[in-house]
Amino acid sequence: MTESCMYWERVSEKIYLFTSDRYALVNSVAVLTEAGIIVVDALPFPDEAEQIARFLALRTGLKFHSMILTHHHMDHVYGLFAFPESLDIIAHERCRQKLLDVGETSLQEARQSDPIFDQVTLRIPTVTFTEGEMSLNAGDKVFRLFPLPGHTDDNIGIFMEEERILIAGDAVMAIPIIADGDWQQALDSLKYIREMSPETIIQGHGEVILRGEVKTVLNRYITYLECVRDKAARVLRLGRERKQLWNIPLEDCGLERVPLGIASHRLHVANLLSVYDKLKAASSS
Repeated sequence: MTESCMYWERVSEKIYLFTSDRYALVNSVAVLTEAGIIVVDALPFPDEAEQIARFLALRTGLKFHSMILTHHHMDHVYGLFAFPESLDIIAHERCRQKLLDVGETSLQEARQSDPIFDQVTLRIPTVTFTEGEMSLNAGDKVFRLFPLPGHTDDNIGIFMEEERILIAGDAVMAIPIIADGDWQQALDSLKYIREMSPETIIQGHGEVILRGEVKTVLNRYITYLECVRDKAARVLRLGRERKQLWNIPLEDCGLERVPLGIASHRLHVANLLSVYDKLKAASSS
């Protein structure tokens, strides 16, 4: 079992951020409201999720209000089990359906690879929306939930209008990942966020993007995705072998490996391969 290495920080007086160093700097967020604590996503490892639940209960003295799930991937879902069973879990309807379709199978595979997941019970969203947006009122806070697809088709963002803080799920992360998603949707989501002009963005993975950095970082991520498409299209156009994509470093597209460590190049290549395969399929259809 890997030793726990979870750390926390305060984004503001009312917002806590918890980050796991064991899995690609994945984030969980807690927002304190007059109606209770709203938790957005949960870290994948049971011990870390339990630490977060105890920390929030003891440090704030508040009850939990509800939970919001940005999308169905295990690194955001598994830790939900550590919070009170009575809580509503809010998500897009696509997220609920994906967890019903593949959640238990994925969890069984995780248990086979690491018995630490034996104690995890899969939690399914209880409140969902399908079209447009959803507004969640919790005491003194209003949360706007809306689709931000691309990384997955069920990913949503949570915008706190008054504070102009966006909790983006994996629509924004230290290295944009679209291998299991859609390149164009991911690009459109980033451009939409740029137009929103949030003052702070809490990424699904990686450090908080603070005031003054938002537009610069978003432009860097947009340029990265455009570069991935250009690189994949060039390899395809020149008739080179698909394996040549492994030789294209992340740095050629303007990002560094540091944020996500040794996984960075593998994730970058997965993006290239995904775009290449989709371009090839489109050209032959």
